[in-house]
Amino acid sequence: MSTLILGANGPLGLACTRAVLATGQPVIAGVQAPHRLPPALDDLRTESPSLLTAFAWQHGAMPSLPRITRAIITELPIPPAQSDEADDPFADLRSLTPERVLADARGVIAPTLAAIQFIAHVRPARVLIQASWLGSIDEKIRGGGYAIGVAYAAQLMLVRAAALDLTRGGIATVIGNAGRYKLDMSGPGFHAEVDDVAAGLLAVLDACGAGAEPEFRDWRGAIRRW
Repeated sequence: MSTLILGANGPLGLACTRAVLATGQPVIAGVQAPHRLPPALDDLRTESPSLLTAFAWQHGAMPSLPRITRAIITELPIPPAQSDEADDPFADLRSLTPERVLADARGVIAPTLAAIQFIAHVRPARVLIQASWLGSIDEKIRGGGYAIGVAYAAQLMLVRAAALDLTRGGIATVIGNAGRYKLDMSGPGFHAEVDDVAAGLLAVLDACGAGAEPEFRDWRGAIRRW
């Protein structure tokens, strides 16, 4: 069972790579150029030379890969920090421009779209695409954060639409929400460990049913609202 992980240069992508390697299964880890392969990925490749293949790729120049049985798209860029609305609820609204909204949305959508098109090219049996709960209109409980809200809402609509087409094309697809996880030991105690999140997303991926309508699930398997 070969697993393709796109976005392996980020903390979650690296954690997913570690989780699969720990089971003794091969991993093909992809990094969208111009990013270089991170040292941590090189270290994993040194530890498991027979199991891990890493490569850099660009949209429109997709490499030939061996048969992939499952894939995880961990590409989910974080837009620039928003204004602090604690003291002034209109701060974000006043600073908002269409150009800023479009730039943030493009920054989130572009790598995700490229990764989805890559998946359509290699045609694994099943795929998990990462999305953020910040894109869920149902879960928006206060104002502010306009640009990031629009960016992730657009990304969530993109992955839902793509998931329906991928499923129709015979690829079992689920949308996964990684929630909030610690990047270092100083993170707040209520944040999950990234390795636990990675293991959870792999379990969600393996549990998604072929032919079933795509669902939006968190890393614990609970269904989230679109």
